Amino acid sequence: MISNNKNYVFKVLWSKNYLGLAVDKTVQNSMTIPMTTFFFWPRENGWQLLKEELSYKPWLSKDDSIDILNGYTRIINYWLTNVNEIEGIGKLIRDSSELNFELLAKL
Repeated sequence: MISNNKNYVFKVLWSKNYLGLAVDKTVQNSMTIPMTTFFFWPRENGWQLLKEELSYKPWLSKDDSIDILNGYTRIINYWLTNVNEIEGIGKLIRDSSELNFELLAKL
């Protein structure tokens, strides 16, 4: 289960052909710093690449890593089901109390 942890922000590029996701860490005053590169699904196995990238961050707890991977999975599954919906990711962003999103572009 995803914790109600808003210490991380999923940066989202939403397209009908792909989904770009990156993760930032929230720091003081709601500012964020990049934590990962963008992974473009289905062009690459973003989940596996994200898991590997998170493993190189010794300061990241195992629970936070699991929460981030679960959030990534949730976003991908939502995209698969709703990619052609007019509303797109807007409903997920509004309805999610567990994840923090920033929609960078809807292409």
